[in-house]
Amino acid sequence: GPLPRSRKRKAQTLRDEDWEPVKRRVIELHITQNIPLPEVKIRVEEEFKSSGFTATIRQYRSRLSQWGLDKKVKPHEMKAIVKKRQRRRLVETDKGELVFKLRGNLVEPHKIDRWMRKNGIMQNTAYSPS
Repeated sequence: GPLPRSRKRKAQTLRDEDWEPVKRRVIELHITQNIPLPEVKIRVEEEFKSSGFTATIRQYRSRLSQWGLDKKVKPHEMKAIVKKRQRRRLVETDKGELVFKLRGNLVEPHKIDRWMRKNGIMQNTAYSPS
């Protein structure tokens, strides 16, 4: 029969106290300096080598979410952004372009445009999500 698939070993469970020593550094590198997570992982694990800290990229991501610092714009958030931006562009034409920040991060206009294209929302129509 087919050979049994060898699974990746389960990553070690990390508790709050395991993250505490590296938390500030992770935030500094990833949020403040905008360094990609794979690079953050390399740096943090090098800098904290003596403590033997190690985590998967997925663990970094979920921990950043727990800290309320994830960079992903959720669908309900993007809907609200698009609705507001369209109202400003189409109705409040006397006012300037809006800048959107989410959890301290700029939501880049090209990302909003891309989301609109992906979801079939026209630039020149008011958006009212269902």
